[in-house]
Amino acid sequence: MKDSRALSVVTIGGKGSSLSSASVFAVANGLAQVRVDSSALDKLSQNKPSCSEKFQISFAKWLTREEVRAYLVVLLNKLLLSSTGIRPLIPNLISQALNSGVALDSEIPSFDAIDVCKEELVVLEKSSATLDGICAILDHQSLALSTVADAVAALSCEALRAKKTAFDLIDSGDGFTAKDEVGVASDMKVLHANSSFVDKVEVESVSEIPKVHGKFREIVRLVHGNTRVVLNSTVQVGEAGVGKAMATTVSPLALALWCLAESSWCRGKLNIDSITNDSVKTSLLEMFIDKCPTLESLKDNYRLVLDAIMGKEYVKLLHEVNALLVKVREVIAWEAMGAWISLERVDPSKKPETNEGNAYVEKKSEKKKKGLGKGTAVVMQLIKEQIQSNLGDVVDGQELTEKHAAEFCKLLDPKAPQFDSLLKKVKDIVESNESRRLPKLPKVDNYLNIRITFSSF
Repeated sequence: MKDSRALSVVTIGGKGSSLSSASVFAVANGLAQVRVDSSALDKLSQNKPSCSEKFQISFAKWLTREEVRAYLVVLLNKLLLSSTGIRPLIPNLISQALNSGVALDSEIPSFDAIDVCKEELVVLEKSSATLDGICAILDHQSLALSTVADAVAALSCEALRAKKTAFDLIDSGDGFTAKDEVGVASDMKVLHANSSFVDKVEVESVSEIPKVHGKFREIVRLVHGNTRVVLNSTVQVGEAGVGKAMATTVSPLALALWCLAESSWCRGKLNIDSITNDSVKTSLLEMFIDKCPTLESLKDNYRLVLDAIMGKEYVKLLHEVNALLVKVREVIAWEAMGAWISLERVDPSKKPETNEGNAYVEKKSEKKKKGLGKGTAVVMQLIKEQIQSNLGDVVDGQELTEKHAAEFCKLLDPKAPQFDSLLKKVKDIVESNESRRLPKLPKVDNYLNIRITFSSF
């Protein structure tokens, strides 16, 4: 599907401006062009250093196009932040390379060797722009995945008629509560409000949602806070331990992604098992086994992450975590597809019935929605509109089922235009229902605690 979004512009180097992960992601994936602020270029043009060194900007061959472009965006920002001794030449070369290669099928940018001065060489050689650029990609995608994974898990709860006792969590207000677990549980309760489907069957992969998704949310927040700092920090001469610090931040994200995927994979399999139409169930299960990333393949990805840590290959580490994240997103897309088909009771190998002029079909569709929660019903409808509008002219059969699977993967991909509307809708649902949030208990008086503690002696 052609991207209908207008190409935006990210301005770098403006007074008081900062670079965000969202901006890095947009430029890295050809969703935005870069523009260097004119005042920053004017400032650089005053520098007239002597150039006695040669340098060529190059990248590891195994880096993806997205990762290379993310590195260039961050390097551009580092050069502008350093300013002293930096000429406009290199920032202009980088911005031109980024803007001329916006198309997704364009090649990875390449650079010739150029004369550089001492100050430029320090930034080009000593900056952690590659680490920071890939970290920005991870940050942006993880934040989005955290929200969407919760919504998909909520659909699975409905499809599996799972008990919701695990979501009965309360923030005690005394500082001894896992706030992210409570936050996930609260969002689930909002999405399931008025559902008559849930709370019937005990399902382990549902009961663990608050802890697994809550821990993922916590680690994503840690990565986000770190990324905001490193994207906008200047290059320090003699700075050591950058790679180790980044590994310490990102390696927990890899483990959290693995746990998230394992939980999602189990629910995805159960979703397909819950489909009442035997022929649809058999066909979809065969495709799930064939197309969905297996738990063993995800383990292999995680082992590559561990190998990179032990080998102190820190850029390779972030590259492998990024590859793992893409696979985890595929698993969650399959979970979403299984839940949607189970709840919607459609045959993905056949074109959907049209409601036009057919009151019976409309009534049947409305009846299916009545049992869903208020939030999950909205998500279901949005998925239906997005998926079915993109099926095109594919004929009934296996090819149409594969097209459904491809559209679900697109729906959960932050690069796809339809992803924005899904993410916004889920955020609107959970953020506009504050009245349904679980209340905090009043804090215990600290003086009373101290008095009781000392009275025992």
